[in-house]
Amino acid sequence: MELGSLLKPIYLVLSLFFEPIFLRRAALTLFLLAPVTAGAGVLVVNQRLTFFADAVGHTVFTGVALALILGWPERPVVLLTGALVGLGVVYLSRHSHLASDTVIGLVFSGTIALSLALVSRHSSAARGLARFFLGDVLTVTENEIAALAFLVALSLIFLFFFFNQLTLESLSPILARSRHPIKSQFAPYLFGVWLALVVTVAVWLVGVLLVTALLVAPAAAGRCRATSAGNMFWGAQAVALVSGQAGLYLSTRPQINMATGTTVVLAAVALFILAYLFRRH
Repeated sequence: MELGSLLKPIYLVLSLFFEPIFLRRAALTLFLLAPVTAGAGVLVVNQRLTFFADAVGHTVFTGVALALILGWPERPVVLLTGALVGLGVVYLSRHSHLASDTVIGLVFSGTIALSLALVSRHSSAARGLARFFLGDVLTVTENEIAALAFLVALSLIFLFFFFNQLTLESLSPILARSRHPIKSQFAPYLFGVWLALVVTVAVWLVGVLLVTALLVAPAAAGRCRATSAGNMFWGAQAVALVSGQAGLYLSTRPQINMATGTTVVLAAVALFILAYLFRRH
């Protein structure tokens, strides 16, 4: 059975809110992306790795520049570049005497410098990078939706087995290692690779300038009212789902007329402000 036939019932429901078909694809994409970015964002916020997500997001420029110069497919090169950078940051953070923020800063600077060096030598690559600043979720295809669904399934498996372990690592690394010594050894590396995949996919949709906010804003909003790690996780999920659909809907209104990715992030930030004010009240 073709993918389009499988998606027809979903498109029928989405047609109540979104027309034409490309808006329905965008709505489905944001619906699938929400649990992934929210889950990643909770771990990023708890482990204070926001800068890490930003650094991995900027590896997209290096990967795209390499792909354009070498004539290779963009997405495999970008995914591989992000995964290698994620592994490199985790390895240096665990095996060097440098603080994590220092390692991330070095990798971030090196990645940006390499991107600029490649672009300066091959000016044609610069034109291919512009679309990744703000992304374009409205041009997503059904094949990309299928790939995103695979990432969602992979993410759910990862979160099921490693969310508690990584949350415990953020609270007490010594206790985490004593309880699960084997899992504690390789969980951070798997997290680095998984986060790189999530960030890379998100950059394709909302752009590198907004991907950090898409990760952090729902998690921060969920934390405002959370009394446990589980509350924070599900609160972030709710904020990500609502902000994704509300941002897409609002961006289509003639009175607003803003880029979809920008509107989605602004909706998430607005929900964080509301959550914070309600918490303070």
